[in-house]
Amino acid sequence: MILDNWKLGIHILFRTKRFGVNNEWWSQHDSIFGWPLWKIIVSIFLIKPIISNYKLMKIRAKCGFMTSEEYMKFFNEKLN
Repeated sequence: MILDNWKLGIHILFRTKRFGVNNEWWSQHDSIFGWPLWKIIVSIFLIKPIISNYKLMKIRAKCGFMTSEEYMKFFNEKLN
């Protein structure tokens, strides 16, 4: 699971515009959630935006984007 969807995880965590959208190497169109490169670099230095993106990734997974088995493997905790 993790190795199969690592591109999508990078996209959600760093909010890339084209890399990892729908788990593809490069999307033809920009993601509506994508940030410009300068904002991605700033978020890496500030760390807090990455933590909030990680929390949003967990919320998306809990809303049905992952099965409970995949969620358990990816986040190493049971889905409530």
